[in-house]
Amino acid sequence: MAATNVASRTSMFLAPSQTSGKAQAAGLQDWTDGSLRSFSLRKNSVTASKAQTVQKKARGPLVVKAVVPKNLVDVTTIDEQKFEALVLRRVVFNHDDWKKHKSSGRYFRHMKSIFTSKVIGALGPAVSVMTGIAAGVVGWNELVTMGALPEWAPVLHMSNLPYTLTAPALSFLLVFRTNASYGRFDEARKMWGLMLNRTRDITRQALSYMARDEHTYEYPKRAQFIRHLQAFPLAYKHHFLQEGSLEEDLRQFTTLSDEEIAGILAATHRPNYVLLVMSECMRSCHMDPIYRVAMEANFATFADDIGGSERLFKTPIPLSYTRLTSRFLVLYHMFLPFALWDPLGWLTIPVTATCAAIFFCIEEVGVLIENPFPILALDVIAQSARTNAAELVSLHEGIRNLVVEDDLEMKMLSAVSQEALLPHAPKYVPEPEPEYQSDWDEDAAALATPPPPPPSPDVPIAARGPYSL
Repeated sequence: MAATNVASRTSMFLAPSQTSGKAQAAGLQDWTDGSLRSFSLRKNSVTASKAQTVQKKARGPLVVKAVVPKNLVDVTTIDEQKFEALVLRRVVFNHDDWKKHKSSGRYFRHMKSIFTSKVIGALGPAVSVMTGIAAGVVGWNELVTMGALPEWAPVLHMSNLPYTLTAPALSFLLVFRTNASYGRFDEARKMWGLMLNRTRDITRQALSYMARDEHTYEYPKRAQFIRHLQAFPLAYKHHFLQEGSLEEDLRQFTTLSDEEIAGILAATHRPNYVLLVMSECMRSCHMDPIYRVAMEANFATFADDIGGSERLFKTPIPLSYTRLTSRFLVLYHMFLPFALWDPLGWLTIPVTATCAAIFFCIEEVGVLIENPFPILALDVIAQSARTNAAELVSLHEGIRNLVVEDDLEMKMLSAVSQEALLPHAPKYVPEPEPEYQSDWDEDAAALATPPPPPPSPDVPIAARGPYSL
């Protein structure tokens, strides 16, 4: 029986002559098909890997991105709420606002709104993580102190000397960040204020210098100039904001025709297009060259404002500095509980949370005002430019008629004689001014006068003049 089993087992490895021909052929065919399929799969795999390698090389270096669970922190909703709060706080101060801003009760008012502030609420994820780390360190150390953990478990603490040395560096980073961001904010506000001033000035120039006669063919050009001037602040605003629709604003706040609106919307750089139309309107009108140069100076100011705003929008504070500040803040507060455990104990948790909220809030303010356009009241500034231009247009006719009447009255008064106005008053007769003669004139007159004739010989020598000698 054992020999039979051995024979049956060894028959599988015998020569082909010892097996049936059909079985041998079938086994060989299966082996061949399997080998070919395996080789084909390996070849396809190698080809696919080469293709992926070539594709990766074409795309550039491999970028590894950390995968964060979406449900961990819903930062998108927090950021949307923060930006909505910024839109609602775009205000321009008046007298009452300044009184409220400088009142002695501002401290209590600001503390009252600390829990409803969207900017502080946006710090929730970062502050929560830092507070959670502090709670974990405190809980671990308490368990070690109570003996609930093995003896090899260490107490997580460190000296506070590193924080004493690095705190000034963090302060300098935050101060520079906020100062640089406020400089950008202040520059943007000055440029938009200058745009408002130049809009008023060029409106006055257009009304005074361009096509004063309504019956000339140039008068519609001036009206077209004013219409595009009122549209310029809107195109300027929508060039830097993604809120609302420029077409709706143009139809609601201007008197542009459908063709003019279509021309503005079809342009890629809409503020430049509006300035070009205004420049062509000015060129088509006959004006004094001095007035034309003055208006061109305002066009140059508009172009400078657009370029400066684009520079602020497209060029943030160097990203390396922003990353350095963020990393420094995170690492500083991650290891802060280790330094606070020895002196504070359980108070490490609230102190870490408070420090994180303060420092992260300073950095958040610097990031928010780095891009000043969503914060500035651009809607109010654009509306002021439009209303000021419209007011000047409505007042111009009355002022023009008043000035013309005054000119006619002065001409009529000058035509009336002084005796008719004041018949009994003595008439003033100006004295004739003496003719002015220089020394050169006197010498020329003396040379032009002929010399006296020579004296007669009968005249005595004593009576002769100087020419007798």
